[in-house]
Amino acid sequence: MGDRPTASRVPPIGRIRKGWHLTEGFLVAAGLSGCAGSPTFLNPASSISDHEAGLYMVIFYLALGVFIIVEALLVYALIRFRRLAGDTEEPHQVYGNMRLEVVWTAVPVLLVLTLFALTVRTANAVESPKSAASDVHIHVIGHQWWWEFEYPDYGFTTANELHIPVGANVKIDLDSVDVIHSFWVPQLAGKTDAIPGHTNYLWLTADTAGTYHGQCVEFCGVNHANMRISAVAETEADFEAWVQGQQQPLYQPQTPQEQAGQDYIVNQICSNCHSLGEFEGKRSIGPNLTHLMSRSVFAGATYELNEANLRSWLQDAQAMKPGNDMIVNLSSEEIDNLMAYLTKLK
Repeated sequence: MGDRPTASRVPPIGRIRKGWHLTEGFLVAAGLSGCAGSPTFLNPASSISDHEAGLYMVIFYLALGVFIIVEALLVYALIRFRRLAGDTEEPHQVYGNMRLEVVWTAVPVLLVLTLFALTVRTANAVESPKSAASDVHIHVIGHQWWWEFEYPDYGFTTANELHIPVGANVKIDLDSVDVIHSFWVPQLAGKTDAIPGHTNYLWLTADTAGTYHGQCVEFCGVNHANMRISAVAETEADFEAWVQGQQQPLYQPQTPQEQAGQDYIVNQICSNCHSLGEFEGKRSIGPNLTHLMSRSVFAGATYELNEANLRSWLQDAQAMKPGNDMIVNLSSEEIDNLMAYLTKLK
């Protein structure tokens, strides 16, 4: 038999270089994919996420170490035991090296046991904060596609924007009214599913004041990507001031136009989905509007809440968030009346 065509021969070093370039390209692409500014638990703002990030980094560096050692041995074997010109026999075979077999059995076992112990420690740490008692209790309900936040101890409900005091142990009861959702604010805590007919529980803490962004991470329909979360961590004084604002009675119309807007919400089509007034512990299809303009976001925390965006929403909600339940055809006069009243709900 003749030799193989020379065009098909690639020197071992050439194959190694080609493989390295492919690996290098993958690593660069993976690194750049994390530069979009998305929230990440690797930038923790709470003790809970700090524990999770710590476990992740231990696993990452252990996996990286194993990868480097295995690849180094592979490269060494490719070079050291490559077939040379003139070789006609197989290399000397080694069987039953007890020392090697003990090493490559014991090392993975030790790694698995180490990771198991660290995982158990992390799970215990994030299951509940250092203190078992909750400072704030919030009932979170998932809807397609927005989040409802009930504060039963304070007697009000709000939507899309979650407020918590810095340093507090926040206990969350998590439910869903339609399909499975998953609640996740990466910098504050791990993800937990919201399941219809079943209540799950999680804890949130925040070490630093700021606004932290989250997302539903269980596909829940056509606008799943726009089911976002805005979590505002603020000082105790600011949180108490916010609570007092939410507890204020419903704004009463002062002009005929505002009265017409309120009537449309309370007595006409808006009342099918929205509610006004004090917290009554009942489910509604759409968010409670009592203090609508105290929020900075709306429509599943997808849009900034301002007069321009609110007017656009009333004109064509489906264009802004396709598939949502608000399907209405309002006249210009009705929109003006609603804007006159809604913008006063602070």
